[in-house]
Amino acid sequence: MIYTRSDWQGTARELSAAVAKGEVERVGRYYVTPDTSPEVRDALADGLRPTCVMAAREHGLWVPPASGLHVYGRRRPVGPGWVGHGWHGSWPEEAAVASPRLLLEHAGACLAPLDVGILADSALHQGFISAEDVAALARAAPRGVARVLARVSGLAESGTESKVRLFLQLHNVTVTPQVEIPGLGRVDNLAGRRWILSDSRAHHTGEDTYAKDRTRDLHALELGYFTTRLTHWMTFGGWGRASQTLLRVIRSGRHLEDPARYAL
Repeated sequence: MIYTRSDWQGTARELSAAVAKGEVERVGRYYVTPDTSPEVRDALADGLRPTCVMAAREHGLWVPPASGLHVYGRRRPVGPGWVGHGWHGSWPEEAAVASPRLLLEHAGACLAPLDVGILADSALHQGFISAEDVAALARAAPRGVARVLARVSGLAESGTESKVRLFLQLHNVTVTPQVEIPGLGRVDNLAGRRWILSDSRAHHTGEDTYAKDRTRDLHALELGYFTTRLTHWMTFGGWGRASQTLLRVIRSGRHLEDPARYAL
């Protein structure tokens, strides 16, 4: 929790006592509770405010891998040791940490388009922003980012699922997220007519779940569908190879065929 003096609902004496007891700590013009991350404390102490992926972590969004401590400043450029996102004559927001809307504006000029899409999908999914916010962000974003934001739906349930779905849609593949398939149940994403893409979230791990998922994949094959399961590493660290494999499937046209033709 981060407070300004005006946020504190107690008296000045009570605030001083809380500082003395270690219940809050003064950092620059703010007071922070012990659960505030060291990175955020350092930014505030330096007169800066967290944004982009750094702020996204504070809001609990799905955050793609990114290096550095992302901040923006007021009245002066950001100094060394930070990933700067510009500075303002006055703070555009009251909050010490950039709002989801503002951090997405900054991310649009910093991250790869698909990574911006992950953040936007997460913010929309969790109710931090609206579809109208996404549309407004797209209008002001660079072209590559705008193309991704135009496809954000908020229906994905993880960052890996979001990235794969957005990638396929950018390549003109119709993707239906969270779809019910008769005889099989709900799947994360159905690309075209018969290509199931399943996620690697935590609830897909564990020995029992692993066995159930593979049994389900076999049943899908019997119904004429084929399944691709990408791990977190494949979707991020190994994305170069994984994306090329996805493109080869797209070019083959296998996903467009009627699953009934392949049912066993």
